[in-house]
Amino acid sequence: MNSMTIPGRSRFKALVVMISIIMLAMMLMPVTVNSSEHDIVRVGYYEQEVFQEGASAGEVKTGYAYEYYQKLSEYTGWQYEYVYGEFGDLYQMLLDGDIDFLAGLAYREERADIIGYPDSPMGNETYSLVKHDDDIDITLDPTTLNGRRIGVLDSAMVDVLQNYLDEHSIQAEVVTFRDYGPLFEAFDTHDVDILAAEGDGAYGRDHAEILCPFGTSDYFLCVSIARPDLLTQLNAAQAELAVNEPNYINTLRNRYYPVSISSHALSEAEREWLAEHNELTVGYLNNYLPYSDTDDTGAVTGLIKDLLPRMLEELGLTDMQVTYVGYDSYDTMITDLEAGAIDTAFPVGGGLFYSEENGIFQSASVIAASTEL
Repeated sequence: MNSMTIPGRSRFKALVVMISIIMLAMMLMPVTVNSSEHDIVRVGYYEQEVFQEGASAGEVKTGYAYEYYQKLSEYTGWQYEYVYGEFGDLYQMLLDGDIDFLAGLAYREERADIIGYPDSPMGNETYSLVKHDDDIDITLDPTTLNGRRIGVLDSAMVDVLQNYLDEHSIQAEVVTFRDYGPLFEAFDTHDVDILAAEGDGAYGRDHAEILCPFGTSDYFLCVSIARPDLLTQLNAAQAELAVNEPNYINTLRNRYYPVSISSHALSEAEREWLAEHNELTVGYLNNYLPYSDTDDTGAVTGLIKDLLPRMLEELGLTDMQVTYVGYDSYDTMITDLEAGAIDTAFPVGGGLFYSEENGIFQSASVIAASTEL
């Protein structure tokens, strides 16, 4: 009797465990919030580099906002119909109820009654003034902006910019644009002297430097005032997303905006150093592939050989002469770095404490690797 009942109990326990696992998995999965899996939501989709790209039928779509749409659909079951156009035209369509969603809008009290703002923003951005890198007459001194033409998107940013100009008594001509394309083109062709843009919107501009920030703002995925049902679903989805993935917004931002135009701007101290030096001496470790080594011909090889020229190219320092010095000892390399025998070293690891002890500064991480037993 016992020999027959024990296996039965084991099978019952296994069944209970299996059902529990299935139920737990179902509880952890995103759930549909008051929405049919066949709901069609009309999204205004304008072209803006990195934020949302692929603004035409059949074109591959990518970007911060696009991924955000897909994440929300996991909670709502929404299916998207993309309506393409310029930002200004799509904003009017949102007011007219011809589209349901439009992303990237800052909060403005005067339009809180004509479009639906959700409880939570989809991101945060810094507004910055961007100048051409060869315009040395424009500096951090606000008076150097007098008489200049400043291009800005016809949005909430205009008011923030005007407040900044008024606070600093700057007499500049503000030129508004209905869409990002013409705005960036006007800056690239020097039709405007200054670009007023979101930190993210200035991404990828060649021969440009951030001059200074002039404001910050949250931005929202806004809803047509005619669709309060969608606004309710959006608020519920954002709340559940915040509980399940509290770092999602930061992760999304780091994925799409790991660097910005500010990383291409050189400080005054860096400019002075470059004016006095036309050669960079780089120390590296031997026998440390794939990071670095010396090959059979005596030349440097490994990641350092590929990374450094690319960095100099991105910074526009293609005339810089680079000399490589190989080391068999990490301690010797760090000693030479501290003594000024070399200008920089790779790879350098360890925490900030050891860098302080050695009298050196670490850059942002170039590459990371896990150590396993």
